[in-house]
Amino acid sequence: MKGVRRGATARRASGLMARVFAANLVVVAVAVVGALLAGSALSPILLDRHMGMMGRTMAQMPGMSAMTADLEAAYRTALSQSLGWAAVVATVAAAGVAWVVTLRLLAPLRALQAASTAIAAGRRGARLDEDAPGEFGDVAAAFNGMAEAIERGESERRRLVADLAHELRTPLSNLRGYVEALEDGVFEFDDATRAALGRQVERLERLVADLATLHDVEAGQVSLEIAPTDVVALASAGVAAVQARFADKGIALTCTAPPGGACALADPVRVGQVLENLLANALRHTPVGGTVAVAVRTAGEGVRVEVRDTGPGVPVREREAVFRRLYRGDPARGATVGVGSGVGLTIAKALVERQGGAIGVDEAPGGGAAFWFTLPGCG
Repeated sequence: MKGVRRGATARRASGLMARVFAANLVVVAVAVVGALLAGSALSPILLDRHMGMMGRTMAQMPGMSAMTADLEAAYRTALSQSLGWAAVVATVAAAGVAWVVTLRLLAPLRALQAASTAIAAGRRGARLDEDAPGEFGDVAAAFNGMAEAIERGESERRRLVADLAHELRTPLSNLRGYVEALEDGVFEFDDATRAALGRQVERLERLVADLATLHDVEAGQVSLEIAPTDVVALASAGVAAVQARFADKGIALTCTAPPGGACALADPVRVGQVLENLLANALRHTPVGGTVAVAVRTAGEGVRVEVRDTGPGVPVREREAVFRRLYRGDPARGATVGVGSGVGLTIAKALVERQGGAIGVDEAPGGGAAFWFTLPGCG
């Protein structure tokens, strides 16, 4: 099949070259025929005018008529031969120039064909010369941009597959270990074993559900109902919903907000989802006896929400990477406090940015992480 495609591509390239060269030859032929017709039509008129002037001047000379006829015949013969040779020389010269011009014209197209074939074959590093003249340089720049995007996408895909395989391997290995232990009689199928198996299944379900949500958000398939939203009320409700989970772990959870409220143009359901993901992240990484503080305040023409914890914090070099899919800066982190799906922060980032806001993480005062996001204000 690849040989058939290469053959078809070669035939198209040779066909284009033949057509361009033929077009140049047609231009040459039109020019030569035009020159011959113009010479044939104008030369008798000019010759008759010139001979008429000579005849009036030399009218008394004997044999003038015969000499004029001979001169006219000789002139016509010489003119025809000259035009014929000129046409031959012009055609040969023009054909040579047309051949060179055609080769130079098709060189960028051949380079484009070779680079496209290389990328299709998996050699993602193929690029074109962007210094090519005129529109060819523009096409080369556009092609290189496309090739770089393909290369980045392929790299991201490989990384995502590797990370996803890693995320799936742990709960599946745990499940297999429990099943084998049950088969060998090492464990009994009691409430503790049932709960342990349920946690691993829940982890797998959460990972699949979060990946599906992330796909929908990034594909623009999650609809947003933007409306004036009381962010203070949302934050208070979100904190109240998870207060028991934090208390069970011995973590103090507080919420502070301006007394007059804070209005944002946002989707209240999605803002609540963002806050829930940030609180879940703080719960996983805050040690027993620590604190998590949610703060809502107005910032310029918008609203800013912060979730501060007293956990290990996020190193500066990882503060952008933590919002990538399945990113974990420290593989051992979270081993004692529960493990999330690895895409909660990615979902939060996508939802905030789709609502016209921004999200990030800084160092909290006194240590720990301070995750924040902003939303456009109602003003």
